[in-house]
Amino acid sequence: MGNSAARAATPLRLLAEAAFLAVLAVGVLLDSRSYPASLAEGAPGPAFFPRLLATLLIGCAVWLAVRAKPWSPPSEPPPDVRRSRGNVFSGSGAGRGARLWLAVAWIAAFLLVWPRLGTVVSVPLLVVGLMWLTGERSRVALASVPLVFAGFIYLVFMVALGVPLPAGF
Repeated sequence: MGNSAARAATPLRLLAEAAFLAVLAVGVLLDSRSYPASLAEGAPGPAFFPRLLATLLIGCAVWLAVRAKPWSPPSEPPPDVRRSRGNVFSGSGAGRGARLWLAVAWIAAFLLVWPRLGTVVSVPLLVVGLMWLTGERSRVALASVPLVFAGFIYLVFMVALGVPLPAGF
């Protein structure tokens, strides 16, 4: 495949992904039409989270479509960057497939230990494992992102929404 064909494939792929996310979001919105908006005064009802998800999916679809820049002429292909900001080259072929199955196994293990260890312990372990499998090697990122993510989940669900999470131990 020539350079021009490779450059043209990227915007088309991004547009296809954006279209898929948009269709998925519309499906979620259509499905959530029959859900009650609220069950109690001032509290989010069953329709809140599907509609929030649909809104986020639409936002991601728009971002991908804008990022594709189908209206602009192809530019020079990006340099072959094998390592950037603590990430290692993801590789291809069997190595990527093995990492995918390791990620699936890591998520399954998380689901098994989550009720026992609790959210505060198990979510950072899940995030750091998935970050490692996707190539992140920065110690700062591997330490800070999982902790911030667990704190965010705690604040949103426990504090803001009052939804109990598995406490563990």
